[in-house]
Amino acid sequence: MWIPQWVWNRSSRATGREKDEESCEFQTSASRHPIVPDVETARDGVPFTGPVPPVKTGAVTIPTDGSLVVRAENKIFRVSGAVLAARSSVFQDMLAFPQPGSLTSEVESLDGVPLVELHDLAEEVEPFLRAIFDSSFFMPPPSSNVLSDILAILRLSHKYDIQYLHRRALDHLSNIFPTELMVFLQHLNTFPDGFDVLKTSADAHLEILRVMHEVNSLWLLPAAYSRASKCLPERLFVAPSWPHLPDAIKAKLHIAHAHQARHIIAIVHAVGGQHDNTTCIAPETCPGEILSVVTALLEQVGQVEMEFNFFDVKDIFLPEVWQDLGEPMCATCLAHRAEQVSLNMQKVWDGLPANLGLPPWEELRAMRNIAMG
Repeated sequence: MWIPQWVWNRSSRATGREKDEESCEFQTSASRHPIVPDVETARDGVPFTGPVPPVKTGAVTIPTDGSLVVRAENKIFRVSGAVLAARSSVFQDMLAFPQPGSLTSEVESLDGVPLVELHDLAEEVEPFLRAIFDSSFFMPPPSSNVLSDILAILRLSHKYDIQYLHRRALDHLSNIFPTELMVFLQHLNTFPDGFDVLKTSADAHLEILRVMHEVNSLWLLPAAYSRASKCLPERLFVAPSWPHLPDAIKAKLHIAHAHQARHIIAIVHAVGGQHDNTTCIAPETCPGEILSVVTALLEQVGQVEMEFNFFDVKDIFLPEVWQDLGEPMCATCLAHRAEQVSLNMQKVWDGLPANLGLPPWEELRAMRNIAMG
């Protein structure tokens, strides 16, 4: 699984003691005190699905107002139930426990402390709870955060209705997956700290798409599909998480790859279109130079084994590409073809939502504005 799992340091208090379940504490002003479990929460990227081992708290000390135990898989977290209820109406309903002596079903507890079990991955619950209880964790942009934490918080803040965290997670994704072409181009070949996994992992792109669809953040999807489609098909379509991806996302990825091939043809035509002798400053040499540029672009398109095993046709829009070619055309021809490339680029961008079966950009931007408040 591409998402790195949080690695806990062994507590000196737990040395030499068996621990069947990992325990973490969260306070608004104190750090957690981890204990490493002797059972695995995941094997080969597949969540552990065996019977939950018995809870053993050992030397773990429940912090002040540690009024609730949250369990995810075989990891437990001691937190403030009052804070969770104040942040989330979903948790507020979950914590409406029966009063002692009532005839309703008994509430599960650990050492007399109420216990709530979340049917989510422990590696997602951990950063989610940290974002709630640690004010220094998951700060707004431009602070850096690991992509896996952003996606975990995006998904769980949506599920448990914590709006301020949801908006913050969306904000961290907005520059990498924008709704405006110029912003997209500015960040096309750059990744903020914590996003480096996108350079090498097809699974990372698939996870992004899965979470964006799950939380219905449709305005992020055109740029996300465009980025994912730069992954080589032989890597993307055999990624470990590919078989588990919803069919609708698979279909859109196939469409994105098919349209990318069409875009390559359109851009090559824009660069190598008919030569205009009436405006060209060097009519004797420019036609040959134009042909050489087209040849160079086609060779670049054919370089399927690049450093990151990615190729996105939009790379040829960047100014440094033309500089690398030595500006072989006269200024007039170069300006004309650059204009044609820009027009085709905008046309491709404008058509992305429709190609993917999404609402038009105007509606997507309206959705974004509502979601971001």
